[in-house]
Amino acid sequence: MLSEAELDPLFNDARSEWFRMEGHHTYSTTVEQPRLRAYLAGEPYDQASEPTAWLAEIHDRVAGGLTFRKVRVLQGPLSAYERWECEWSYPATERAGQRTFVLDLAETPDPPALPDYDWWMFDERLVLRMHYDEGGSFVGGELLDDPIAAAAHVSFRDAALASAVPFPAYWAGHPQYWRRNWQDLPA
Repeated sequence: MLSEAELDPLFNDARSEWFRMEGHHTYSTTVEQPRLRAYLAGEPYDQASEPTAWLAEIHDRVAGGLTFRKVRVLQGPLSAYERWECEWSYPATERAGQRTFVLDLAETPDPPALPDYDWWMFDERLVLRMHYDEGGSFVGGELLDDPIAAAAHVSFRDAALASAVPFPAYWAGHPQYWRRNWQDLPA
């Protein structure tokens, strides 16, 4: 199992694509917690609290020719964490150059068969299966570096992208999840 620090070379060595498949209802990372708490408390959006190093990395890599796409698998109604991602996190990463697509299983009549785990794929060659504990904390990554696994995940990526909706269109079509429309409601 690879630690978070051991993942850096996979990102650094990628030349053409980072692809992310994400499907947990919540994630627990130290860096996100202050922004998530502020969001849930109804505080105003603070651009200064954004993860500037990560956004700069996205911007620089995309400007250098790398494609960065993510499919976020959801099943409405959205969790508090998923609403925060959509309202505060994804707009920032989209501005930096990441393209996020939403596959809402509650709205997709015939969703593609996909693995039931989160993963990254680098240059259609290396696949990193992500492991999390029940609370959404990252436990470690498992490298799947054989050509058969890579080919299967390319097919999963393509099927997910074909069924997903670009994030901006998804979010515009779901005002029931916007904080201003629910923040006065009981939790």
